[in-house]
Amino acid sequence: MLSRDAAKAIIERVSSETKLYATLFIQETDSGITRFANSEITQNVSITDANVSVTVYDGKREATCSTNDVSGEGIKALVQDAEALLEFVPEGEFEPFIMSQAPVSDTYPDGRLAGAFNVSQRAALIKEGVKMSSAGLAAAGALTLDRSVFSVGDTKGAFRYSAFDKVAFNTVMTDSDGAAGAGECCSYTDIPDIAAAFEKANANALAARDPVGIDLGGYSVVLSPVAFGNLIMYTSMMLGAGSVEDGDSFAIGKLGERVFGQNLTIRDDSSHPDLLPMRFDFEGTARRSIDLVSRGVICNFLYDNKLAARHKAVNTGHAIGNKGKGGYAFNLIVEGGDQTVGEIVSAVDSGIYINEFHYLNFVNRRQLQVTGLTRNGTFLIENGAITKPVTTMRFTVSLLDAFNAIESISKEREKVSGYFGISLIPTVRIENFRFTSKP
Repeated sequence: MLSRDAAKAIIERVSSETKLYATLFIQETDSGITRFANSEITQNVSITDANVSVTVYDGKREATCSTNDVSGEGIKALVQDAEALLEFVPEGEFEPFIMSQAPVSDTYPDGRLAGAFNVSQRAALIKEGVKMSSAGLAAAGALTLDRSVFSVGDTKGAFRYSAFDKVAFNTVMTDSDGAAGAGECCSYTDIPDIAAAFEKANANALAARDPVGIDLGGYSVVLSPVAFGNLIMYTSMMLGAGSVEDGDSFAIGKLGERVFGQNLTIRDDSSHPDLLPMRFDFEGTARRSIDLVSRGVICNFLYDNKLAARHKAVNTGHAIGNKGKGGYAFNLIVEGGDQTVGEIVSAVDSGIYINEFHYLNFVNRRQLQVTGLTRNGTFLIENGAITKPVTTMRFTVSLLDAFNAIESISKEREKVSGYFGISLIPTVRIENFRFTSKP
């Protein structure tokens, strides 16, 4: 992996190649992936890729070029290409945003994940997990170790560096009739329990045989952290300042207003020890820990440099490289409640337990309306107990309604993989969650 010294040398090479102000973003990822299907390992892949992106500025003009050639000649050519491109670029809205010289903490992996999930150990863990499969079930999925480096700097001497590891695992077990169960786990720090994920998938697949159909309409539902995490992620996407500015967010004009139930608090915590350890965003700004929703009230939007300047707001340090489009949450956390998962389920006289959603999409962003399918573990809850499996159903709900109908939230929270990082999510019970069709 690219060391701190090597990353700094690349930035210093850029500084030596241009007299203009320039910023540099470096990303390197070394991914080891072991895939399996039909209860057999089918593929071991190792992919290493480094990308360097340089932006040069001349007044209000800026030009960006990228390369995966990190050699001295590759960086020289990259700077020359960016400078040449400036000739054809019209003036923009802003002068360059000079990166702060204040230091931001470097981060480094402790080596535990890399040591525990090399290619031979990934294969051994999968083989042991497959042995847990009950007769008639076939297992498929993937176990991935990602080793990543992110570094940002500029020609005035600013420099940030972050290296970290991540393990992600998912499996689906199915039988010949289509009954399926899923399990997953992920971590930046602790060793995730692969065996427990296999056991969960196996148990759900066995329980999912011979599903029953149910009537369409509104139900009391208990959503697993994975299912609820999907809905939280879609909500957080609409709290980026870019979505608000574009006019397609439910949160337009609602900053400071209560739009969800008072038992819902969502924050982005850049310092949480179990979540993404990167302390700066893709523009080199120190990431801030902020509340997005506090007791149902929208209290912050997520900004990058350009959106913060345009709206005279404080940059929250949530840029992901799409300049001027606002920010995205990396470390989502939903505050837990005061009940155990068992207590939540036992309080439901009649309802549905949902392990996963599939094919989620927006129907109406301004109404925060989403739709999707259930899969890999959907069950009736009868008299406080999980009973019969349920066939696949399509739901269509406004999360403005659903998140005002959260009846209870679990004390326990789980790490859930998302688009931009790992989130910490509880189990929830939601009333009048509407199912609208049967695929």
